[in-house]
Amino acid sequence: MAFIQTAILIFTFFAFFIGQIFRPNFLGFSFPLIDVAIILLAISNVFLKIKTHDLKIKNKFFGIFIIFCWILLGITSFQYHITSFKPLFYLLRLTCLLSFFIFPLSISSKLKNIFYLSIFANVIFGLIQYFFWPDFTYFNVNQWDPHLYRLVSTFFDPTFTGLIYLFFIIKLFLDKKIPYRWPLLIISYIALVLTYSRSSYLSFLLAFTFIAFSLKNLKIFFISFILIIATIFCLPRLPGEGTKLERTSSITAKIENYKEGITLFKKSPIWGFGYNNLSFVREINNADSHANSGFDGSLLTLLTTTGIIGTSLFLLGLKQHYSRQDLTQKTFILSILFHSLFANSLLYPWILLSLVLF
Repeated sequence: MAFIQTAILIFTFFAFFIGQIFRPNFLGFSFPLIDVAIILLAISNVFLKIKTHDLKIKNKFFGIFIIFCWILLGITSFQYHITSFKPLFYLLRLTCLLSFFIFPLSISSKLKNIFYLSIFANVIFGLIQYFFWPDFTYFNVNQWDPHLYRLVSTFFDPTFTGLIYLFFIIKLFLDKKIPYRWPLLIISYIALVLTYSRSSYLSFLLAFTFIAFSLKNLKIFFISFILIIATIFCLPRLPGEGTKLERTSSITAKIENYKEGITLFKKSPIWGFGYNNLSFVREINNADSHANSGFDGSLLTLLTTTGIIGTSLFLLGLKQHYSRQDLTQKTFILSILFHSLFANSLLYPWILLSLVLF
């Protein structure tokens, strides 16, 4: 069983690297290959725990949250006459992801090094994409945001890509055992800033501020602050709205997005509309868009889909997980929470999986 799990882990690293490039189609909707890897890894992990008699629940709040979500999905699907399998499969993915926090995954240091290698390979791919394939506007026909002169890598989104690269930078900075860490840090930082993701820049500053105060080394804070300010002034100003850090159009859009979410939350504040049912209850013209199942904020998405009950359970689960982690993982969690104020980062599968694999 251990050999099977190792093989699935390597497959997961590969699926993590290719991101959104390959999307199989099943029952009328497409999904990234990482979904298959997550489900297989969760199943193998539970079977291995059973075999080793180690099936002890480590996070009860996430467990209760999952049960609540499945019951809610059944009720809301009947209430809103939803016959699509899409919410079911996305809740299955979230269940599998949270299972890694309930029954922690054991990963050897050698396998983790392979994962780090896949992340750096993605960084290199992202740089190649930025310099040789900067025009992503024609992907708009496939319901992706039309980014121009921004690093999007295989995730097709600069905001989420920036946060994943930030995790790698934090890991490289804190783990002094990693060979060639400074060259890796410099290259990864360059890739991060070329995403032009303001939320990732702010998360970078927050992360290293937290590290500085945790290690009682204010020099880390001042250097990171000067670095991010210098970066902003040195970034190339290429054509396209996305490279203008002072752009206000996205801020206006997020404000409208939040207003819609708050309005929807008020209609069902206690238990919400059911996980991933938003695309069926929102008044959206384009039901095939990749952004219709959530809002520009993970807490708002949780509130509208699972209400106050579900959101409270999820945050309690995250708090319990945070209390047991080292500085690296704590920095990850704080970075995600801050980043998720501007994007649906907390529920993005690659982000949650990063907490497990790093």
